[in-house]
Amino acid sequence: MPRSRTSIRSQFATPAAGPAPATDKARRFPGSTMLSELAWKEIARSLKLSGRELQLVRGVFDDCTELAIAGNLGIARRTVCTHCERLYRKLAVTGRVKLVLRVMEEFHALTVSPGNILPPICRNWDAPRCPLRRK
Repeated sequence: MPRSRTSIRSQFATPAAGPAPATDKARRFPGSTMLSELAWKEIARSLKLSGRELQLVRGVFDDCTELAIAGNLGIARRTVCTHCERLYRKLAVTGRVKLVLRVMEEFHALTVSPGNILPPICRNWDAPRCPLRRK
């Protein structure tokens, strides 16, 4: 006779003694905090992102799921998916990783452009050994 789902689940359930240990993910800072508010503003201006699109990008940087982004913004998960699809098309990317890379590429371009207002991301920018400096 097969076991019920309840008994199978109970075999793998963790005991409820004490608080759960903090995971690595819980200890991390949100990814969007690695860029300043000024940097986000300049990235949005440069990529012509709307306010909602910027919120989605920051949610992706924070490694939030579509459901979590929807909850944070007070919209439906399907709406987040639709916004993301349009954002991917707008930036010519095919997924979350490429979206992050595209935004970081734009941030780098903004930091090295003449007359920029963002500080360079490499502290050795003025030194010849900066790996980010184009030769």
